[in-house]
Amino acid sequence: MVAIKINMSKISLNAIKVLGLNVLTLSLLLLHSLSVFSQQVSHPFLIVKADQFEQHRQKAFYEPWKSMAEDALEITKKGFSEPIMGAYELQDYMGAVALSYILYPEDKDRYAQKVKDLILNNYSKLELTEKRDWGGVVPPMSSFFVAILALDIVYNDLTKEEILACEKLIESQLSKINRKGSWTDVRLGTHGVWDIYKGDRTGPDDAYYNGIMHQITTDGVSPVTIHYAWERVGGGDSRISKAGYMDVLEFTGIDKRYYSNEKLKKFHRWLFSASVNNSKEMAIIGDMLPSQGLKNDLLHARVGNFDEQAAAYTAWFHEEDKKRGHIISYLLPHSKLPYPQYPKSSVYEDGGAFLRESAKNPEGIHTVLYNIKSQDEWHTHQETNGLALSGMGNRLLVNGGRLGEPTRAAALNNTLTIDGKNHDSRLGNGIVEYISREDFDYAMGDAGPALPSAFHNRSMILLHKTSHSKAYVLLLDEVEVEQGQKIISYLHPANESHIDTLLVNESYRAAIDHFPTVAGTALDIHYLTKPERINQSLVASAIPSRYPNHPKHSRLEAIYSPDKSGKNSIVTLLNPMAEAEKVIQLQPSLQENYDAHIIRHKEGAEDLVLSSQTPDRTISFNGLVFKGDFFIHRAIAGDPGFIFVKNATALTGGELEFKAEHKLTLWMKHRFISVLAKENTVLYLKSKTSRSLYIDDKIIENPETEDEWMKIPLPKGTHKLYFK
Repeated sequence: MVAIKINMSKISLNAIKVLGLNVLTLSLLLLHSLSVFSQQVSHPFLIVKADQFEQHRQKAFYEPWKSMAEDALEITKKGFSEPIMGAYELQDYMGAVALSYILYPEDKDRYAQKVKDLILNNYSKLELTEKRDWGGVVPPMSSFFVAILALDIVYNDLTKEEILACEKLIESQLSKINRKGSWTDVRLGTHGVWDIYKGDRTGPDDAYYNGIMHQITTDGVSPVTIHYAWERVGGGDSRISKAGYMDVLEFTGIDKRYYSNEKLKKFHRWLFSASVNNSKEMAIIGDMLPSQGLKNDLLHARVGNFDEQAAAYTAWFHEEDKKRGHIISYLLPHSKLPYPQYPKSSVYEDGGAFLRESAKNPEGIHTVLYNIKSQDEWHTHQETNGLALSGMGNRLLVNGGRLGEPTRAAALNNTLTIDGKNHDSRLGNGIVEYISREDFDYAMGDAGPALPSAFHNRSMILLHKTSHSKAYVLLLDEVEVEQGQKIISYLHPANESHIDTLLVNESYRAAIDHFPTVAGTALDIHYLTKPERINQSLVASAIPSRYPNHPKHSRLEAIYSPDKSGKNSIVTLLNPMAEAEKVIQLQPSLQENYDAHIIRHKEGAEDLVLSSQTPDRTISFNGLVFKGDFFIHRAIAGDPGFIFVKNATALTGGELEFKAEHKLTLWMKHRFISVLAKENTVLYLKSKTSRSLYIDDKIIENPETEDEWMKIPLPKGTHKLYFK
């Protein structure tokens, strides 16, 4: 039957005569068009079908579905005696009632009536308007998304008159919100699912799809900042139609580009692992506040529809949580979440380096070097090569906060500027080098278009806690500017009181008292490359006009000059610690050609950190002979420790030694070696006659030797070597 849409409230007697309709015909037309929107389909069909109800009831005998079913019933019963007000409260309650309708068929008529009553009596009171900015659009549109799904589910137990009344109410309310405007995805999502319900959309929604894809880099990282990644594509309850619409498109078969999409698979892996610290709090990047947390959002339950590994990370993130009873969390997942998988350090060339200690330790360090290269967005800050840092159960660095232009400036973020000027772009050249091995992580970002008139590579090195050493982070900023320009490095500890000066222009301690999660922690900052001066100030953590009572936080501004060639290599040590802990033992040796620092750990290890100002010269220090830009040497009694060298051709004189024909970056520990070669080269290693050498998992038969050194040709690229 062809659907005829007529507004019966406006049709006149003259119109009836023109149409040639008699009273009997008009009555029949009224009867057949009571549900003018959805005659072409069999309800329900948006996220569940009627013949699937029984299998969903059977699931309720097992966890996690059993707890969700019980939760839905408890919530539903409360709503019969307590008022349900507000968009989000309605959203939660409506989803529970619709689920109870499926799972408890003995009371389905009662629950169907409750859905109808909520739409007519409660949703009619929600104020949808373009005049109230975010509050007039996002919360009510999010809630109506769930209301449409619920109406579809209970459709067959309502009369045609009841259905028509609900549909008219929804149509009237949604018509108040334009399809285009700010908060695009929530508009597209709610209008989109209503279009599908009505039968107006039967093909893919390219505007929505393209909008989702623009919020994910090729490697799966959000360029929209961490908070908005969780709230938008990540499926936050506060904007549920932004991500939930794709599930409707998938279930109906209208557009099946989402669950199999590689970018979305990568995004969900990144979101539920790399984007959060070991305490399961968001890393602070872009528009966000440290007071903003994460919740047990409904759409998280269906992450496995995209990717099994992402689902395992989700299980880790929600290890202590029980899913709520709601149609979204109960009906959408194809299966329950798998066994939890702990996230590890991960690096994304288009996105950043997200390095961490063992996720089993909630106090472990999690540090981010952010560098996106393909796209940005309104909420993105000027923080190319910017940092986020967590440890001891706290976020240790913050940024300019939110919201918008006043908070974006590079000087309000944990990055570097030339003469204090803002970056030319929010994009960089991404992460260009990385090594991730046992208890050690290294990554380097290239500022690229953010500083087009200068050169800035920032290396971030995470040294994990071991039985012989504590954990800390090293930064190496390699900068080249014009003569007369100043290099300014900014750090924003999560401190709002005062930063203690331990040694002027060298060492500082910041108590973590700006929205701390755990009391009694601190961040020690050691400028191993001494700046000309350090300015300390309090700066805004959010737009004062929008957040008038939000406290300011402390900023350290380290100012450097380049050498005669316009270059400088700047080393900074970040040490998360208990507030009462003694300062780390540092023994500096500052020479004309290099800066060296010995770090003595109370656990027994001794680290030598050396940065050369003349990398083409050979440097001798404490029995070691080095030629290159930078190295770390860890010595442990009775153990060879490890070495890490950057842009080097030789390090000899210790238990771990190498030489190379061309500069390379190398990490070596015991029998294991990682090499980054920027060009074809020859690597020389001390001969180990009793062991076989493997390069990239291929055995090297009878490697050539020269004066007790193995001669190993290596092509340009990244390689792993080991002795067996």
